[in-house]
Amino acid sequence: MGITMCRLEGPVDFYSVGQFVSGPGWRHMRRTIDTFELMFVRRGVLPMRVGERTLHIEAGQIALLPPNVEHAGADIITSDVDFYWMHFKLPDARALPDAANLPQDDHCLLLPDERTLPDPDRLVVMCGQLIDIYARFGPYSNAYCDYFATGLLLEASAQERLKADFATHRTLAGYRGDGKPITSMDRARQERKQAQLDNGFRAGLAKSAHITKVDGPNGTHGAAAGPDSGASVPSPVPSGLAPMLAIRSWIMANAFDDITVAKVAARFHYSPSYLTAMYRRVFGVGVAEQIIEYRIDRARELLSSTASSVADIAREVGYADPKYFMRVFKRRTGLPPGQYRDAFPARLYNTV
Repeated sequence: MGITMCRLEGPVDFYSVGQFVSGPGWRHMRRTIDTFELMFVRRGVLPMRVGERTLHIEAGQIALLPPNVEHAGADIITSDVDFYWMHFKLPDARALPDAANLPQDDHCLLLPDERTLPDPDRLVVMCGQLIDIYARFGPYSNAYCDYFATGLLLEASAQERLKADFATHRTLAGYRGDGKPITSMDRARQERKQAQLDNGFRAGLAKSAHITKVDGPNGTHGAAAGPDSGASVPSPVPSGLAPMLAIRSWIMANAFDDITVAKVAARFHYSPSYLTAMYRRVFGVGVAEQIIEYRIDRARELLSSTASSVADIAREVGYADPKYFMRVFKRRTGLPPGQYRDAFPARLYNTV
C-alpha cells in the first residue's frame, strides 16, 4: 500500500464521473486505461485486482487505480454494490510509501491506494454534485468540472492528512471560515475553554445562592440559605464540544428512525431544554432542526438519484405522513419535492 502525491499548479484534468449500481452476479471488466480512476464504495463490497494486488473495497472506502496498470474484478459479487467512479489525470504524480512523512502543504494532493474514509458523507455529497455538473456541462472538457473534481480530490486528501486525528475521534469537528479543518487540538482547546466558562458559571451560581436577598417571614430581609440549609446548586454537567459531537454523530446515524428531542435527551441523560441549548451553542442549530436537516438532505439525495415515489422517500427519511413531509421539504428548500426532482438532470448510472 502507498500514497500517490501530486503538487497542484492548477486543476486536475477531469475526464468523466458516474455511479455504478448492480445486484449479485456482476464482475468488473478487465481493462487497462491511461487515466487514474478513483473508486468510492457506498454500499456492498467491490472485489478488484489491480496489477498483482487484490482489493476488497468496502462501504466507506476509496481506492485509487493507477493508469496503465491492468485492473479487473477479482470475483463475481454476491450482494448489491453501489459505488462512484471518476477518471482523471494528474501532472507529475509520484508514489510514496504509506509510512512516509507526508507534506502538509495543502497544494499537494495525497491520495491513498486504499483507505477507509473517516468522514465519507462529505464525499457522497461532492460526488453527487460532480455527477450533476458533468451531466449538465460535460462531456466536453470544461473548467467547472476540472475545478470541482480537484475540490473533491482535495477533500479526500484532507481526510488522508488527518487520518490519525480521525482514528482517535472518528469525526472532524468542522472547517474554519478559511477552509482549514478543525483538528483534535482545536477540539481540546475548545473543551478547556468551555470547561473554564462552565466552572465560572457554576461558581457564579454558587455565590449567588449565598448572597441573594430574600424576604423573611416578617418582611425583613436576610441572606438566602447557603448549601447547608438545603439550597441547591446545579451539579456539574458534562459539557463542551466532545459530548455534543457524540450526540450529533448519533443523530446522524438515527435521524431516519422515530426519534425526537426528548428521546435524544433521554438517551444521553440530559433534559430536552438543556440539551437543545447546549447543542445550539456548539453547532448553531437546535436538536429538532438538526434532525430535520439530516432528513431533508437525504430526501434531496433520493429525489435526485432515484425514481422512488415521494411517499416512499418520505417514509424512508422518517416521515409517516407524506403531506407533512412535503410541507417540511418546501419550507426547507423553497420547492415541493416534485419540482425539486424536476430541477435535476438524469444521473449517470451504470446498471446491470
